[in-house]
Amino acid sequence: MTLTLAPSHTFPITDGRNIDMSLASSGLTVAQAAKIIGEPEGYIEELLKAKLVAYREENGERLIERDSFIEFEAKDREMGEALAEITRWSQEMGLYDD
Repeated sequence: MTLTLAPSHTFPITDGRNIDMSLASSGLTVAQAAKIIGEPEGYIEELLKAKLVAYREENGERLIERDSFIEFEAKDREMGEALAEITRWSQEMGLYDD
């Protein structure tokens, strides 16, 4: 699964299709953001509550700012990859069992 940050800002959706984030310039709904990353809407709600992703309210609906969402997802993916690497090193050194 590849994240392209520029120029097209393409995100894979869990069903294998891609979404061009430039089309979401007005913002993403919680449901759209959840579908893009394959997480429940509650997960997105928690990100908003913790102020990890910027959003604005418009007509009673929360719209997630595209650039903030892309930045958070890139950092989250990097952290996951780093954790997997640390786990692999620990296993190789015999410090960690599955």
